[in-house]
Amino acid sequence: MSVDYDALARLREQDITHTREFTVEPHHTTTVFGEQTDPAGKPAAADAASDEAVNVLGSPFVVSFAEFTGRESLHGLLPKGTGTVGEYVGLNHRSAAPVGATVTVETLLTDVDGPKLFLDATVSSEGRVLGEVDLVFRVVDREQFRASL
Repeated sequence: MSVDYDALARLREQDITHTREFTVEPHHTTTVFGEQTDPAGKPAAADAASDEAVNVLGSPFVVSFAEFTGRESLHGLLPKGTGTVGEYVGLNHRSAAPVGATVTVETLLTDVDGPKLFLDATVSSEGRVLGEVDLVFRVVDREQFRASL
């Protein structure tokens, strides 16, 4: 089975957006100004005291929530037998969010080029932009992809 690029091109004609909300939990965080345990690491500042450590939403989770929100936006819109895999991610992590903060992720499909789907994501909390994520998904034949692993 091959990917129907004409069907993908028609996605451009639609306003494909999606919004997801989540609460920052401890496992979503990175420790700044203190030692981190997973993965283990020391702070950049050698003179940082342990009581200065703060846990904030980590960049890996900003990207993860943006990717999954983008995939959810495409639910039911892809040609039969296909799915998406991540090909590129660019992150501008602009602000921090503490444990307990409510975070909103909004995605928008901005372009289609052959098998590539381009999405923009905005991650915000209480009206403040935490980050902007550029995503590129590649649409693949699921059976062929699984067979290639």
